[in-house]
Amino acid sequence: MGLPRLPRPDEVALHIHSREGGRVGPISRRGLQRQLASGAIPEDARLWMEGMEGWGWLREHREALLADLDAPSVAPRSPEESEDDYLDRVFGGLVRSSWDYLEEHRFSTHIDEVFLGAVITSTLDVGYSLIDLKSDGTHHYLRFEDLQDQSRIVVRLTHLTSGLALSKVLGQRSSAVIGYGEKLGNVSKIMTAIRAEMKSGYIRDPEPGTITVDGDLSSGYVYCQVDLYLDIDAYVERDYTVHHDKLATHIGATTHALRKYLRGRFA
Repeated sequence: MGLPRLPRPDEVALHIHSREGGRVGPISRRGLQRQLASGAIPEDARLWMEGMEGWGWLREHREALLADLDAPSVAPRSPEESEDDYLDRVFGGLVRSSWDYLEEHRFSTHIDEVFLGAVITSTLDVGYSLIDLKSDGTHHYLRFEDLQDQSRIVVRLTHLTSGLALSKVLGQRSSAVIGYGEKLGNVSKIMTAIRAEMKSGYIRDPEPGTITVDGDLSSGYVYCQVDLYLDIDAYVERDYTVHHDKLATHIGATTHALRKYLRGRFA
């Protein structure tokens, strides 16, 4: 059983279980490296992370989990090593760790714009055209339209883990409100439903997966929308590779559900 993905070095995503130490985690790959080196986690431990069907053997994944990590600390000077070589090695380690931090900081700074572009591209891939884009620096508002049937998709994205420290703990997360809209004729029935939901607070405080109704009377569109929390790490790799097919599938599945709800309720 392979890993569903390789967590970032400091992402706390791994759960470990052994007879000697019981259950440990969640911990990061660096944390696993340190505990393996100290003997706190044995080689015959079991491993699980989100996306795995069940517990696997740590020894089967150890090489992949630790391959790109530097030694947890600079190894002591050996008897054969000169002081000059040892100090050069220590300095080199400081430079490498500084670059690691800088790359992580850059990634956490740029990922919001990268994910915004990924959502736009993936929605274009499912046949929609971008007709409006606005941003206040925190929330990004997108509107797409199928130019053939005039159906629309609206998206509001909010990056929730913009700081480096927060993203290390929680991963890169985004709030996404996704809506699907069509022009419908029975306006009075629709407005009655919308007013009832606004009065009940159903729209003001939606929970993930709750479908709400909204309308734009100026354009004649009625929208069904849903609040979701998206794991950006599932779509964007550390080298900025974007899994457009996966993101397009998830957007398509969401709008498919909203379309069914809209037509079933107001047909």
